[in-house]
Amino acid sequence: MEAAERGRGESGVRRLTLRSRNVDEVRAFGGRHFYPREFLHPLQRSGALDARFSVMSLGDVTIGDVSYGADVSYGADVTLGYANPDAYQAGVPVAGHLDARQGGRTIVGAGGQAPLFRVGEDVVLRRWSADCRQLGVKIARHALDRQLDALLDGAGQRPLELPAQLDITSGLGHSWAALIRFIAAERDNPGGLLDHAIIVTSLQESVTIGLLLATDHPHRAMLLRPAAAYRPAPARRAMEAIHAHPERPFTIAELARLAGVSVRTLQASFHRYVGCSPMAYLRQTRLDHVHAELLRADPAERTVSAVAHRWGFTHLGRFAAAYRTRFGASPSDTLHRP
Repeated sequence: MEAAERGRGESGVRRLTLRSRNVDEVRAFGGRHFYPREFLHPLQRSGALDARFSVMSLGDVTIGDVSYGADVSYGADVTLGYANPDAYQAGVPVAGHLDARQGGRTIVGAGGQAPLFRVGEDVVLRRWSADCRQLGVKIARHALDRQLDALLDGAGQRPLELPAQLDITSGLGHSWAALIRFIAAERDNPGGLLDHAIIVTSLQESVTIGLLLATDHPHRAMLLRPAAAYRPAPARRAMEAIHAHPERPFTIAELARLAGVSVRTLQASFHRYVGCSPMAYLRQTRLDHVHAELLRADPAERTVSAVAHRWGFTHLGRFAAAYRTRFGASPSDTLHRP
């Protein structure tokens, strides 16, 4: 057996390797990092086994380069079956062929087809060719379910029913597989992106959301709507309040109260899903109303200051600067357009 572990750095990423011909060692290592030992039916002993694992634990996402070096088939001298009630699992084929059964479904992992495994249903590996090598992906069930909740305001099905395969030859499936390959390739790159916690957090989220977008499941159509559909309920509630009364002298604390969350949570939600702070969104909304009114107004009957005050701007100098930045002209130019 050859086994090694590189410790956690600032990013918290664990890097582990195993090479073994010992069935018990392979079973124990797989049980620790991919599927609970109690759900791993014993591998029968085989002198041909030459298992290699190169695993990275990013937290809620684990990615492992896995091969067994032997032809593993149902009823032969090496047989693998498992289920995991706590994680969604997938694979990105590198070489060879995988054929499995889960709940009456045939699952194939080869070439342009990535295998997908549902939560908690027994899996029987019918065939793992001697040259088969897969990038195994494990996503903690609570992480994927939580992400689905955030995107669908709690309306997601639990557990999510994934299809048996994902086409990775084009489109979103191709992009997701490329992301997994990139992360796997960074394993042996000291000083690279995976040494930085902020990147690791983003990559975990990208892997999780990417799988939700790429796979065919009951909620996919909702997720593929325009980006505004991703905004969670607190952000939407604050935006609705702003649109209903943009002239109102909102404070960030009042918007957070209307949204039903803390100020910090609302600010984080806006930055993540809207691209700006709540108060910046309020200012942009007010500017849009001012612009629309100035375009309609008769300069003989309306002044810029009156319109600005009507929509909640009390400092005309800052208002004029913000208006020019947004529309490329002064408010007066808009009002007195030809």
